[in-house]
Amino acid sequence: MKIIDVNAGAGFWPTQHFSVHTPDELDRFYQMDGIDEVWLSAVESILFPEPDTFDFRLFGKIAGLPRFRPVKTVHPILGNWRRSCEEALAGFPVVALKVFPNYHGYSLGSGPGDALCHFARERNLPLLVSMRVNDERNQPSCMEVTGVPAEDIVRLSLRHPENRIHALCAYMHELKVLATGSPNLMVDLSFLDDAETIATASRFIAPQRIVFGTHAPFLHVRAAALKLAHGALDATVHAAIAHNNVLKPSL
Repeated sequence: MKIIDVNAGAGFWPTQHFSVHTPDELDRFYQMDGIDEVWLSAVESILFPEPDTFDFRLFGKIAGLPRFRPVKTVHPILGNWRRSCEEALAGFPVVALKVFPNYHGYSLGSGPGDALCHFARERNLPLLVSMRVNDERNQPSCMEVTGVPAEDIVRLSLRHPENRIHALCAYMHELKVLATGSPNLMVDLSFLDDAETIATASRFIAPQRIVFGTHAPFLHVRAAALKLAHGALDATVHAAIAHNNVLKPSL
């Protein structure tokens, strides 16, 4: 069964040692775990002042690796962000836009959030909102970054119900709030953790709104794969989370 990972990156992060360092190495991990398609962004673009520098470098590296799909990191405070995205879309098969509001210093309730949604909707691209990069409990004191409030993502989705918005790296307790958003607001599996992860998550949000995500290389690919493989899921729910929820058209 086809599995699509909507939440992955490659590159360097200053406070964590990754077990894989190149797209080729990461590709082998995904092959071992039977994951067919990976939406990949540049890790360095989270902190670097100009995302294009590392985005375009990564996109060139993965051009010969068919498992990977380019994801453009967008910093909407920068005056050139639209031109930057247009250049990426013209040169590479970009499948999504990814934003880090808490690292780039803006709120989704302000103008940038609405502008991002308008741009993504016009180009039929999902908007991936990273709620956090590291678990807040594991952040160094010099780099403490609060997660993006679930309420902000919900309000954004309700203002733009036709947009496909994925809330990445949500904690289990945030699902109850995220469930009140637009039906097109999805959550990924990466930070959801329980003895029966999907069964527990489904108590708070419908499985039709859960998508597969690993948050590799910050987290291990296999950890997410096991959540899907070992859950007591019927075939319809398994297929929905593995790929159908990503591929279905906007409601």
